[in-house]
Amino acid sequence: MSSVSSRQDEIQKLLRSQGTVHIHDLAALFHASLDTIRRDLRQMEEDGYLRRIHGGAVLPNSAQESYAERAQELQPERTAIAQKAARELIPDDCVAFFDSGTTVCEVARNLKPSFRGTVITVNPMIAVELASHPNAEVIMLGGTLRKADLVVCGPTTLDQLRNFNADIALLGTCALHPEAGLSTSSTEERATKAAMIAQSAEVIAITTADKLETSLPHRVCDIDAISHLVTGRKLSNGYLANYTRRGLNVIQA
Repeated sequence: MSSVSSRQDEIQKLLRSQGTVHIHDLAALFHASLDTIRRDLRQMEEDGYLRRIHGGAVLPNSAQESYAERAQELQPERTAIAQKAARELIPDDCVAFFDSGTTVCEVARNLKPSFRGTVITVNPMIAVELASHPNAEVIMLGGTLRKADLVVCGPTTLDQLRNFNADIALLGTCALHPEAGLSTSSTEERATKAAMIAQSAEVIAITTADKLETSLPHRVCDIDAISHLVTGRKLSNGYLANYTRRGLNVIQA
């Protein structure tokens, strides 16, 4: 087996276990140049093994993957992030926008029983989850349901969202990069997140570590618009410094 094939096999293994790979990490791991790693990723994308993003690569999108299946990915990390956010960053009496996403739904599942504030959400699963909470007031926004993502979006959603002022916007994160900011893959999701940010006093981004140092086509906001970042598995000091230098309070679960 050639060194190229061996290296690309190892990159595939890393992708399956981590969800994302970064070119600087791969260059250090394989003692290879950045150009060599970029050629590997380009070839692997052409072969259908990955999708290149800014600074690295992720697993290719699966049209067949359901919301429930995505919720099971990286489950221990999601749970740890959700517990940290729910216990330390969500005041008992706040008004909070809860964005879409499986990790945000985990936060709803882990809200303290003492929470007596209001959750305004675009995710029907969050509304169902909080229906059994003893004290939370839940407002489910209307709109067009995107079935694959279990989220409402569109003009109706935006009109309703702009009727509220919130203390916190709890955002699910598709991609976050120190220079490229928060970004997402769809214009509808970008519009919803941007509206939540505009109507909130403070913004909390929660994400599994595979979404960091990545970017997607639709830019939501600069990194400076985010107050807190809650993430999971251990990251390099360089990655964390990229965010803390921009003023984010970075919390690792």
